[in-house]
Amino acid sequence: MCNDEDIIKELTVGRRVGFYKVRGQIGCGNFSKVKLAIHALTKDKVAIKIMDKMRLDLQTQRMLSKEISNMERLYHPNLLQLYEVLETPSRLYLVLEFAGGGDVHTRISSGGKLSDQESKIVFAQILSAVKYMHENNIIHRDLKAENVLYTTNSCIKVADFGFSTRVNNLNQALDTYCGSPPYAAPELFKDESCIGPPVDVWAMGVLLFFMVTGTLPFRADTVAKLRQSVLQALCAFIEAPLSTLSAAAIRAEATGGL
Repeated sequence: MCNDEDIIKELTVGRRVGFYKVRGQIGCGNFSKVKLAIHALTKDKVAIKIMDKMRLDLQTQRMLSKEISNMERLYHPNLLQLYEVLETPSRLYLVLEFAGGGDVHTRISSGGKLSDQESKIVFAQILSAVKYMHENNIIHRDLKAENVLYTTNSCIKVADFGFSTRVNNLNQALDTYCGSPPYAAPELFKDESCIGPPVDVWAMGVLLFFMVTGTLPFRADTVAKLRQSVLQALCAFIEAPLSTLSAAAIRAEATGGL
């Protein structure tokens, strides 16, 4: 391959990364682009996350290192797999499993809420993936509909581990706010330290609500108003005269008795 002029040209212009022939762009982030690619020998499709190393500040580099480390520890049928990491002097490439069926958010936004049966099937797979992560002491911290992908055969893949973190034990306190505000647990809005698994479980409750209704349970024009909405709703739940539910029980009820 090293002596093939066509391959050298493809590598030079960015149409090839290692054994992968790069095709069109399928996504983008603040510091990355995601492109479809095809393995030259097996013809398997992959997604390649491409990052310009010169644009990565120290914090982003640390997050990326953590993301790669966590993904390398995980292997589950409902988690998007990291196949390999390739590096050049100027760029970093994450070769990822390709899920070609779109994400849950796009499907609901364009086609409306999921049926009860589909919601059960989708949520069971999300639950299996998150349970496996927690058993391996890894917290996702950014569970949302945009990060739940369909494969072409309708299998579910939980993706985007950019905010994930590994803890020594599941009761370890975390003090970093991250994730999407509509899915954020009350303790995050209180600027308190939090325990990782309940934060993921709260987000799953919001996600389940979105799947079965087609709307988010907490909506506001600003983050400040959203914060107030989440905290008031939690207080109303806890202080209801006929309810003796604890915050943990509320989360369990919201996600079907987890």
